[in-house]
Amino acid sequence: MNRKMIFFLLLIAFTFYQSLVYASNRTALVIGNSNYQASPLKNPVNDAKDIAAKLEILGFDVVLRTDADKRSMVDGINLFARKLARSEVGIFYFAGHGIQINNINYLIPVNSKVESASDVEFEGINAGRILGKMKEAGNRLNIVVLDACRNNPFARSFRSASKGLAKMDAPPGSIIAYATSPGFLAEDGIGRNGVYTGELLKNLENPGLAVQEVFNQTGLGVMKQTNDKQVPWVSSTPVPKYFLARGITTVTTPIAKGSSKGKLSIISDPGGADIFIDQGFKGKAPLDIDSIDPGTYRVKARLKGYDAIEKKVKVNSNRKAVVTFYFEWEKTKGRLYVTTQPADCTIKILDITPKYVDGIKLDAGQYRIQVSKTDYITRIEPIRVSGGEGVDLYVELKKDSARTGQNWKDPVTGMEVVWVPEGCYQMGSSSGDPDEKPVHEVCVEGFWMGKYEVTQGQWKKIMSSNPSKFRSGDDYPVETISWNDAQQYISKLKQQSGNSFSLPTEAQWEYAARSGGRDQIYAGGNDVDSVAWYYSNSGSNTHRVGTKDPNGLGIYDMSGNVWEWCEDVYDKNAYSRHVRNNPVITSGGNSRVSRGGSWNNDPRCVRAANRGRSSAGIRNSFIGFRLCLSRVRQ
Repeated sequence: MNRKMIFFLLLIAFTFYQSLVYASNRTALVIGNSNYQASPLKNPVNDAKDIAAKLEILGFDVVLRTDADKRSMVDGINLFARKLARSEVGIFYFAGHGIQINNINYLIPVNSKVESASDVEFEGINAGRILGKMKEAGNRLNIVVLDACRNNPFARSFRSASKGLAKMDAPPGSIIAYATSPGFLAEDGIGRNGVYTGELLKNLENPGLAVQEVFNQTGLGVMKQTNDKQVPWVSSTPVPKYFLARGITTVTTPIAKGSSKGKLSIISDPGGADIFIDQGFKGKAPLDIDSIDPGTYRVKARLKGYDAIEKKVKVNSNRKAVVTFYFEWEKTKGRLYVTTQPADCTIKILDITPKYVDGIKLDAGQYRIQVSKTDYITRIEPIRVSGGEGVDLYVELKKDSARTGQNWKDPVTGMEVVWVPEGCYQMGSSSGDPDEKPVHEVCVEGFWMGKYEVTQGQWKKIMSSNPSKFRSGDDYPVETISWNDAQQYISKLKQQSGNSFSLPTEAQWEYAARSGGRDQIYAGGNDVDSVAWYYSNSGSNTHRVGTKDPNGLGIYDMSGNVWEWCEDVYDKNAYSRHVRNNPVITSGGNSRVSRGGSWNNDPRCVRAANRGRSSAGIRNSFIGFRLCLSRVRQ
């Protein structure tokens, strides 16, 4: 191989490496759908292409899909999610038709066949899916832009239909920007771009605008164009000041004629940066140099806690150059490295949402690191991270001699149980019903949880009867079971097996459903169809246990199929009464808690955080139960 070929290959490799490094910082998924059969749109494809081009200029690694069917949109979302895991900033942009059904927003692919409202959730893409992917990535900043509030193209097929999109709550560290207010419609526009996207394109490259101001100025522009008929909307949590057009602006203005010198004015945001010109310190910003020889200078700005910024600035005679340096994320972070014995332990930082990766960047502060592995005793270690420093933590786990293994099978019924290691998690949901609040930390001891819901065959072995409405087979969940019935079953099962079975507490149930306290919408992830039998896919009956995907602990059907009784007395204010360790509510009312939803419920009810309630004596064909095991008889 000659030298030219070697050089060429090295150049390709270096360019590819640079692109990976650069792309890992900013990622975007841009989708524009125009070619709908029912109601084609003029501008979304143009909008998407123009937004993608603009974001590429701003340094984003862009995934672009135009006139995308559902498969193409899903593939794009999955690719976007993989790239997000290596990014600090993510943007999702969609232009096209969007519909809300029961306050859930769906983005409509082309080639969708919708004859009624119930078809939308199968043909469309739930916007919550994108939010879930962004939340899982745990980026410093995520942005969702929905220019998708146009007229419902399938309205004639619906008995009733809501206009516009429903309001969605922004997850922590994110911004959701709507082309118009929730419940209202957006204009497609008469030029190349829709009204909203046209204004957004004007502001994206403005280096003087932080991201919040980009959307504010865009909204003002839309309102002016439409005489306040279209009012954009933003939902956001507090996010740090961030500039999409990052770095530097340079402006030149004329000064008095006849001078052979030029002027240089240097500003920093935040102010007070140390300014160096050709490596010589000149003072702190703002800084004015009234007389400077024409030429090109290397100007560097340094501010404690931030990355230094450097730029070449050209100064002309009779002209004043004004340079503004915009500083972005603070650099004052520490890094955490955890080494475990055994080597393949699960590592979790209990105090933050982002998942642990080796060398994770953390703000200065105190953290609790949970290390766990099946058949070992879980440990939680407190550590302190200082800005700019690395912390190495070594954790060695001891074998749990009392544990019989990851799975165990009851010899009397054949019921399988899965070990759920102890741990702490954030119980509840800030976006659900009031009784799911406040979100609060709960810690549970390790326990065994039924791998499946109690089946009709297992019930008959103990009770010699079958109360179920759907008698499809012994491996279907037993239902039409009251809370009192479940307690009778537990009592008889203990007499025959000698083992301490019980209904799970609410805290145990949610911890196990969310795969050990992970940030999951449903029991096993954020895709409801993969883990749950519910109203839209059940055919209005129960299904054989274990036929959907398991969650991260290997437990099945905790979302959907049948509601599952919990030990707790229902209290709408339970989460304010909870103690931190192993909470359970045993007084305060006559109703009992049920969790997980059923074959007869919509996706909202089969969420892992959703709480149900029923009288302890009620029996219905959508209520069954699952058991826990606190110890195995030795």
